[in-house]
Amino acid sequence: MIRAITHVEPYLNDDLELFQTTSDNNLVHVWSTSVDGTWRNVERNDIALVYHDGAFVARGQVLQLRHDPDLAEYLWRENVEHGRWNEESPWEYMTFLTDVEEVDVDIEEFNGLVGYDGTDRPRGFTRVTDKRLNQLSGEESVETGIADLTDAGERIHPVDDEDDGPTPDLADQLRAASTDGNAHEEFEKLVAKAFSRLGCPADWIEGGGDTDVEIRSPEHVVVEVKARGNGRVSSIEVTNVDKHRRQRGADHAIVVAPGVAPKVIDNAETTELMTIAVDDLVELLDRRDEYAVPPEEMLALLTRSGVFQDDRLDLLDEYIQDRIDAGETLLAVIRALERADGAVETTEDVRWIVVGMEDSNDIPTHHSPDLNEDLPRAVDHAPRHRLCGRPAR
Repeated sequence: MIRAITHVEPYLNDDLELFQTTSDNNLVHVWSTSVDGTWRNVERNDIALVYHDGAFVARGQVLQLRHDPDLAEYLWRENVEHGRWNEESPWEYMTFLTDVEEVDVDIEEFNGLVGYDGTDRPRGFTRVTDKRLNQLSGEESVETGIADLTDAGERIHPVDDEDDGPTPDLADQLRAASTDGNAHEEFEKLVAKAFSRLGCPADWIEGGGDTDVEIRSPEHVVVEVKARGNGRVSSIEVTNVDKHRRQRGADHAIVVAPGVAPKVIDNAETTELMTIAVDDLVELLDRRDEYAVPPEEMLALLTRSGVFQDDRLDLLDEYIQDRIDAGETLLAVIRALERADGAVETTEDVRWIVVGMEDSNDIPTHHSPDLNEDLPRAVDHAPRHRLCGRPAR
């Protein structure tokens, strides 16, 4: 069923903005069922195919599942005069779709893709099992397999951090593609590769109607990639980026560009987006490669609204230096322990370990009655940060 948003607006409550920002021409597309078993296994962003008379005639993407008896009755009884409303078995389990497109796929082609018998036909609301989806042969992802079949929708390509060359090669490629108007897809793939190198598993999403890169861990983020021949982006379509974020159900959105104009920097704090230039992305790659900075720390800086500038790099460098200092302190303690003569059991033993480590005004004396009382003061100079040394070479 297709209805204008204005017709169902009173029922959407807090979800109204989601439907407004993701709808196709201010319309809502909904399919309903009276049986909730299979319906509950559907998830947001799943692909939905609409079957009719021997073929699939439409493809969409799941935007939201909604159990709403009142809205169901309004849609299916008060607005449809086909007499199929059943009080005992109402169509109250609804699936809302977005990005709906007409397709023409013969049922036998679909059966061959997912391994159904050639004579199999959909009966009501049906979900293809994960086992069958995982057996799609020769496809990078389910989305790619369905896109190849229907010639519609996005193709999703998982990107790993393996590469034949060192990070500088990726840096050069990023810079070159970011200012080449004919290499937009290549730039998208390179950005996905870069985030994967930062420790954030990334998917490159092929197709102009969706976001460009999706990160699901350690946070759910969509990444929009903007190549510009003149080397900088003069404006950002915030509404369009936010639409993609909402469609994907992501928590954050990042825009990657070769550079940004001063106007973008001035307006950046008024949006919930984060924009980063390619050179700064390369700086992050260098620090990840040199110091194995955890992806959580990278995304903590990358998901703050505004433009990524030198002040954020300074924060990252301070974090790295704290880790280095903490690691060096830990190594000094270990070396001092190695020099200890016998078991470490008393405050006097700890005193001599600290003396062997470095000079300190906080060294406990033999008058300290309790080891637990003075131990914190003895090592109070050590930074309180997570400890990590440099990666093995």
